Amino acid sequence: MTHLDARYGRTRSRTRREKLLGIVVGVGILLTATLWVWWVGTDPATTQLQSRTIGHEIVDESTVRVIFEVSVDAGTATTCAVEALNPSFGIVGWTELELEPVDAFTSTHAVEVRTSELATTGLVSDCWVP
Repeated sequence: MTHLDARYGRTRSRTRREKLLGIVVGVGILLTATLWVWWVGTDPATTQLQSRTIGHEIVDESTVRVIFEVSVDAGTATTCAVEALNPSFGIVGWTELELEPVDAFTSTHAVEVRTSELATTGLVSDCWVP
């Protein structure tokens, strides 16, 4: 026994059972995380959906026209939220547009959004499958 051991004591060594339990718990957590990542990444129920604003046109002080495209599997109905923004990026107009299923993967759409004040831009905010 060294001088430090006599003064402060020794920590007890891990037993074989504690080491085995630690390894089993670690492997279990790793396996669970791996299976979860695999399940989320290969879920066949998820639909690939992308939207992109192509442009906008200020029609008058209370209307902005937004042109955008939606890419989704053919035959899938979607709903998109389109908004108009002022110079401070505040939302001054908003509408939801229900899009019927089309035969192409990508389709282009245009919608007029009524605004409460002069808008400086318009964009597609979000799209989803209802």
